[in-house]
Amino acid sequence: MAKRLSKALRGKRRWLGIECSAEFTSRSSLAKQISSVLQSSEVPEEFRLMDFHPSGSEDAVFASEKLGLSEERGFAILEIPHPSYQEVRLCFGASDSYTQHGIASRTSSGKIRLVRERLMLPRPNRKS
Repeated sequence: MAKRLSKALRGKRRWLGIECSAEFTSRSSLAKQISSVLQSSEVPEEFRLMDFHPSGSEDAVFASEKLGLSEERGFAILEIPHPSYQEVRLCFGASDSYTQHGIASRTSSGKIRLVRERLMLPRPNRKS
């Protein structure tokens, strides 16, 4: 069994909480859209889609209500490598990002727990 890298040697990352339109009903459709947006912006498209709650799900409806959004939206959390974080944040943080791509940045942090708390999303169950 390979020895695990210490925390200092692992790559640094940031967590980006995004809201997405109701057109994204699956993880793959959202991941494809994120890849195309990052590719067109010439940003390294290194990301990992961690959590995804489509707009009709119970968790997304609850979060939309608590965040005071007028329409139901889906929510997701992306893991972004630290070197490309600023470019990705600028890409999805633009004022016209939601109307243009259907995706907008909502919050970010160095800890996924804080992003989940801010978006009012539950921690997913671990698969056994």
